[in-house]
Amino acid sequence: MALFSNKNQPRKVQTEGRRSALTSYYRSDQSPAAGSPFAKKTAKKPARRYLFGLLDIVLICLVLAGVGYSLMVSSNPKINASDLSFHSRADYQSAAAAQLSRLSNRNKITFNQQSLAAALQMQFPEISAVSVELPLLSQKPTIDLTIPKASFTLSGQGGDYIVNAVGKAVARAAQLPKNSSLPTIQDSSGYQINDGSQVLSADNVSFINTLLAECQRAKVPIASLTLPAVPQELDLRTKDQPYFVKFYLGGDALTETGQFLAARQRFKNTSQTPSQYLDVRVAGKVFYK
Repeated sequence: MALFSNKNQPRKVQTEGRRSALTSYYRSDQSPAAGSPFAKKTAKKPARRYLFGLLDIVLICLVLAGVGYSLMVSSNPKINASDLSFHSRADYQSAAAAQLSRLSNRNKITFNQQSLAAALQMQFPEISAVSVELPLLSQKPTIDLTIPKASFTLSGQGGDYIVNAVGKAVARAAQLPKNSSLPTIQDSSGYQINDGSQVLSADNVSFINTLLAECQRAKVPIASLTLPAVPQELDLRTKDQPYFVKFYLGGDALTETGQFLAARQRFKNTSQTPSQYLDVRVAGKVFYK
């Protein structure tokens, strides 16, 4: 009995019941599946977003328009003048409008207040200060004019001039008929007066105004006031006395006026009258001749 060995025989592979190897495959359609949850979908922009974007653009345009509007300067300003005895408000407003119509003054960025003030003061010498207020949101500026009041008429070689409270000859008296009732002071110093020239200091004008007020209160009839060639001297003549009175413009007006009124009353009471002058230029002393 022979024995058979299967060592050298090829081993049979059992294939029954097993799936044969795939030798081909099918590709799926390139287009994404219609109902696939993994497919990338393009988000649709809602109409509300477009509406809000349009509103933002409109809002920005309105803001820019408002800023541009607020930067413009109107050529029709509001005028505030401290005194209108020299010129009317319409005169000042017309001159200011002409300056505001210049291209450089049409907006708040390039607006030049100094040039505006200089132009107004050159045209109207009575103006001592100009202040301009540019509003933040509106276009209409406010111009404040500081105008010292007229004090008296100074009559000299160059003619008659109106002098204001700070001692400036603002204009010829003939050009300002509103001030025809002002007292007149004769100028014998020989000083040449021009429009806008500084003829006296503010203290000198204050001295003269105080003297005039005290004499009016004491009912002293003034015939004339004269500025002689002597510096800082003022000579006063009354209608009822033959002498004139010497005042020192650099002194105290109330003190010198008080000395004059007291001496005047004393001379009336004693019937002694100076033949030439009464000198009250030194405080506490009265000289006469």
